[in-house]
Amino acid sequence: MNAGKRAKGFEEEPPKFNHQPASASPMSSRAIGAIIGEGGRLVIPAELRKLMDVAPGDRVSLRVENGYLQVVSQSMILKKIREIAAKVKKPGESVVDEFIADRLAEQRAVDERFDRLEREAAEIARAQKK
Repeated sequence: MNAGKRAKGFEEEPPKFNHQPASASPMSSRAIGAIIGEGGRLVIPAELRKLMDVAPGDRVSLRVENGYLQVVSQSMILKKIREIAAKVKKPGESVVDEFIADRLAEQRAVDERFDRLEREAAEIARAQKK
């Protein structure tokens, strides 16, 4: 084989795979290599931990989708939930206040029922004594 010519077939270099998302968000980073260690351990480099908002001891969610490992911190999940909720929430609306008002109304209804049952039980007890 000539030194100037590249080998064909199995020795060809496959085209480089572009694993960066088409539109990189501000929270995206460049690809950083890592090595799977003993027992399947993966050390997340500091730059990525900062973007993910994680620290040692934090819980993360892991998922494989289409061969990609996705690691998401709880704080990022909460941030996404808040973004979705903000789109649905009406201005000036407090779902917490509405929830508390609903729970208080339910509790008043339960209290009234128990008060009624207590009065009925007392009436039955008085009637039985006569």
